[in-house]
Amino acid sequence: MANDSKNIVNVEDLVIQFGETVVHDGVNLNVHSGEIVAIVGASGTGKSVLLQAIIGLIQPKSGKIELFDREMNSLSAKESLEIRKRFGVLFQDGALFGSLTVSENIQLPLLEYYNLPKKLIKELTDFKIAMVGLEHTVGGKFPSELSGGMRKRAGLARALALDPELLFLDEPTAGLDPIGAAAFDELIQELQSNLQLTVFMVTHDLDTIHTVSDRVAVLGEKKLLTIGSLAEVSAFDHQWVREYFHGPRSRSLQL
Repeated sequence: MANDSKNIVNVEDLVIQFGETVVHDGVNLNVHSGEIVAIVGASGTGKSVLLQAIIGLIQPKSGKIELFDREMNSLSAKESLEIRKRFGVLFQDGALFGSLTVSENIQLPLLEYYNLPKKLIKELTDFKIAMVGLEHTVGGKFPSELSGGMRKRAGLARALALDPELLFLDEPTAGLDPIGAAAFDELIQELQSNLQLTVFMVTHDLDTIHTVSDRVAVLGEKKLLTIGSLAEVSAFDHQWVREYFHGPRSRSLQL
């Protein structure tokens, strides 16, 4: 649960447009320190686009994005680098480099940002592998040799390589069987609690939302429709929200 009300992520009047297509038209959103926020919405509402804009992979047409009280568009290259050290990202399916071993993938952020002794880098890498529940032998394997769940855990280890304060997750349980998804949800909860992480999570998984989220934000109609606790959001009077939270697949949720 959130430790305090300080905003780690702050998005104001965000407009994102590709050619003639407007994806977001005035999105406002904040994420408090220590909480897990789940971003949901119908296909095409720009959930992953919003994540990519916040981390700097997409340039908005207008609006303001702040991380750790710093406006991202106003930072120098050096300041931007320092901010980037403070967050980690798990993309869908882990997004590991196929030509590198798991250990080499995890070491990339360490080598990019720091000049550390090789022995220390190996120790840190082994620690991150263990932290996400993988056997140490996985470090020497290539992504193609891993199951989908193992790739996600390896990608998570890379996202945690720099000990970030803020973690972005893009569909973390997509493609996993129910047992694997439940185990990954449990891992996220443990890491968030033990490391005092703030988590921004794009997901469509109702079980994940129910299990790990402190607040839920619903994107739709090019804006943020509502944000609040699961109970508050599920009671929001909107057709898609009703169908999503009270439809046939919501039977396992006790709202």
